[in-house]
Amino acid sequence: MRDGRFGEGRRAVRVAALILGVASLLAGLGAAERARAAAAVLEVTPMVGWQWGGTLDYSAGGDVHVNAALNYGGALGVMLGPLEWGEVSYTYQSSELIGRPTAGPEFKVFDLGTHHIQLSGARYAMPPDEHRKANPYVMGGLGMTIFSPGMATVPVSPNTQYLFAISVGGGIRVALNEKLDLRLQSRLLLPMNFSEGSFYFGSGGAAVGLSGGTLLPQGEATLALTIKGGGSVHVSN
Repeated sequence: MRDGRFGEGRRAVRVAALILGVASLLAGLGAAERARAAAAVLEVTPMVGWQWGGTLDYSAGGDVHVNAALNYGGALGVMLGPLEWGEVSYTYQSSELIGRPTAGPEFKVFDLGTHHIQLSGARYAMPPDEHRKANPYVMGGLGMTIFSPGMATVPVSPNTQYLFAISVGGGIRVALNEKLDLRLQSRLLLPMNFSEGSFYFGSGGAAVGLSGGTLLPQGEATLALTIKGGGSVHVSN
């Protein structure tokens, strides 16, 4: 009788251990599947392009202008559905601020680093199709622009400016394979100044005025390569 009870106890322990083992295996598989699903929607996008624009009038006549120059950066995105994705992007441009008086030669004011940080949403203009490799999209975002001045070549002492900014744009994503998309994109970037102010430079004491609500429009065209975490969501095999 006692041996029978011990035998039943051992069988119960073995059954419990088997159940726990199966449960642990299923939990592990579920966690791995969730990790794969999360990775499948993540996207990393290095980018390089050309940025232009950024002009303000000044009091003596003429304007100051940011020279067009190369920019580069990247974005970390996540697919929100078959048609939409969101991303956080950062781009940097190293350029020069140039004074362009009406009566006189232009001159360099200082080196200028421009940092654009944007939280954006994007949507395909039409549902992706397995027979169409190129898919157009539109996008818009909110964020911050940082103007970081370098060494000045004229009597001026500018400070780093942190401005609210919006962006609108669009482009085309070309599916190269399951892991890579080529991305051609253009954006209008609109840093906004909300406070009154001015800065002065040059022998004539010329002033650049900033009024509340001033827009400093800039544009960019970029070439990017999107690396997808879990295969293509844009074409079907």
